[in-house]
Amino acid sequence: MDVSNFIIGLLEKKNKIDESVDIETLNYVEKGYVDSLGIIKFVVEIEDEFEIEFSDDELADPSFKIVGELIKLVEGKIKNNEKN
Repeated sequence: MDVSNFIIGLLEKKNKIDESVDIETLNYVEKGYVDSLGIIKFVVEIEDEFEIEFSDDELADPSFKIVGELIKLVEGKIKNNEKN
């Protein structure tokens, strides 16, 4: 499955993302698409879907909460898994 579509689909479970929103720079936590309790479930769903694992440092990085940066991170991890 396409990483971008999967992540956007998870985010839209709660609220539809308006088409005027720049998805690349959207901070999904600040905008309320994922709350502090839902973040763990959100992360686990991504890890399970793509068979990857995020490090504590990656989870703590502010860029993790930006949709475009998260998509790049997941895609990079998938490529890295394919190499190994």
